[in-house]
Amino acid sequence: MEEQVYSYLISNHIGKKNLIKNVELRKMFNINSDKSMRKVIQNIRENKDYYLVVGSISGKTGGFYICQTEEEIDETINNIKHRANQMHRMCHILKWKKDKVIKG
Repeated sequence: MEEQVYSYLISNHIGKKNLIKNVELRKMFNINSDKSMRKVIQNIRENKDYYLVVGSISGKTGGFYICQTEEEIDETINNIKHRANQMHRMCHILKWKKDKVIKG
């Protein structure tokens, strides 16, 4: 599935201005859920054989595309870093709460 999606994006969706909405991409490849589509994109991003970067924009106007410029690649990296930092922050908050509950 990853190879098919990657090849399709390369052939049809180069650059942020040519993104394809998540729901449209899922319909094309008969992928049932948003979570499953994100997993396919994650697998593509993590596979070194697929060296072009898949960018994404979240929200109603968002979708997926192959990054065309250094700016698009940097934006993708920064978005992923931001999400990772949010998760890391949440882990600290939950640990603090755990300590409060356990220690009273």
